[in-house]
Amino acid sequence: MAEIIPALSRQVLSRMTAGEKRFAQRLKDLLEDDYLCWYDIPIGKQRRYPDFIVMHPSRGFLFLEVKDWRPSTLKKVSIETVELQTSSGRKTVANPFLQARQYMFAAVNKMAADPQLAKPSGLYKGKLISPYGSGVVFTNIERQTMVNAIPDEQREKLFPDHLTIYKDEMLESTDAEAFQERLWGMFNTSFKSQLSLPQIDRIRWHLFPEVRIDQVQDDLFAVDDEQEPVAPKSLPDIVRI
Repeated sequence: MAEIIPALSRQVLSRMTAGEKRFAQRLKDLLEDDYLCWYDIPIGKQRRYPDFIVMHPSRGFLFLEVKDWRPSTLKKVSIETVELQTSSGRKTVANPFLQARQYMFAAVNKMAADPQLAKPSGLYKGKLISPYGSGVVFTNIERQTMVNAIPDEQREKLFPDHLTIYKDEMLESTDAEAFQERLWGMFNTSFKSQLSLPQIDRIRWHLFPEVRIDQVQDDLFAVDDEQEPVAPKSLPDIVRI
């Protein structure tokens, strides 16, 4: 059973959409204990909020946008935007695949700025030590509905099949292995990687710091006016897990 951060308390559930609640439950039930999943946490100076970040120590990171859209609400789609029919009229929003990529790079750049989470040498020196990818979850649209609505060539550009999970692929009866294959099929590239426990602690610190207030040193969060808090070189007792 995967861990969701923050925990699915009544307060957290109250700000989730119906589709996000269902998807969070599937993550919790269909992934093993070594998975960590973050929900709606602010990333970077611009405070971007990816719906879900899924991490596995040997597989890497996935950044997922969850949309409760229904087929009848989709009116016009481009690579950058989607036009929706809402109760208050037509509304243009960002294409969720573009959103997911933007959130992904914001988080990846934040983590890779920590030398202990970046590759120290070689072709990818300075890059994040783990693979990463992004995708979209449509909680109220079935895959065949989208296949019938958009020709293959156009769909691959607008809503790529391998980067999408649909309603019928996240049911309560969905096979855990098939669900995980959908997730990890979202990676365009992969390489051998295994995060250590200290590295996982640092990742947790960067994404959702939980601090023992009575043990905080004076300079733990020392920053200037334009910088974010910088992770200390070691994290002995500051991360409550």
